[in-house]
Amino acid sequence: MSNVPSPARPATSHDAVPTAAQPGAASGPVHVRRLHPGEEPLLLAHLKRLDPEIRRLRFGNAVNDFFLERYVSLALGEEALVKGLFIDGELRGAAELRFLTGSHDEAEGAFSIEKPYQGHGHGDRLFGRLVASARNRGVRRLFLTCLRENRRMQAIAAKHGADLSFEASDVTAEILRPYADVQSLAREWTDETEAFAFAMIEWRRKRLRSFAAPLRRLAASFNPFPAPH
Repeated sequence: MSNVPSPARPATSHDAVPTAAQPGAASGPVHVRRLHPGEEPLLLAHLKRLDPEIRRLRFGNAVNDFFLERYVSLALGEEALVKGLFIDGELRGAAELRFLTGSHDEAEGAFSIEKPYQGHGHGDRLFGRLVASARNRGVRRLFLTCLRENRRMQAIAAKHGADLSFEASDVTAEILRPYADVQSLAREWTDETEAFAFAMIEWRRKRLRSFAAPLRRLAASFNPFPAPH
């Protein structure tokens, strides 16, 4: 068992197709890929951007930045898998899978999405990737726990076939899934390959901007005509 603080309190998001006219909709490529050791700063920056209410829903209690720093320092270990939702090259959501047994047949999941990007389809997308990742790693029983008032999370879990158990202040979702097959493994491999390609394109685009910016400033300094207002 890992000594990472439990990620048992998922955050929220509904799923719908995003459009450029909606707040929080993607203006560039959207992809999901695994986060690897060394990418803790990306995950920490994402969690720190969550507002206090979303943090409470995600972790079940109000948490401060110190807690997040400790949590992230242990989050990308061997007993966990974290999928990141990248929107226009920035990490805006994360789905976490933490194994509960040495045989990896049971696991606990959670996910979080920054508020401006909720309600645009990303929650369902992340949840689907979480379930698929669990299946591909031999997990037969996946558990997710949320606060009782987190109806949006419950709706997404139910959409994916979860059985919901209601307690005093919590709701536990349990999902049973068969073992992986060729199709489920191929889907995850395709997702990772596409994400890598998009990441390389985004890196090159940012590098080009950084090289071009000084040239644009130099050209502007020689322009004898001020820009119109």
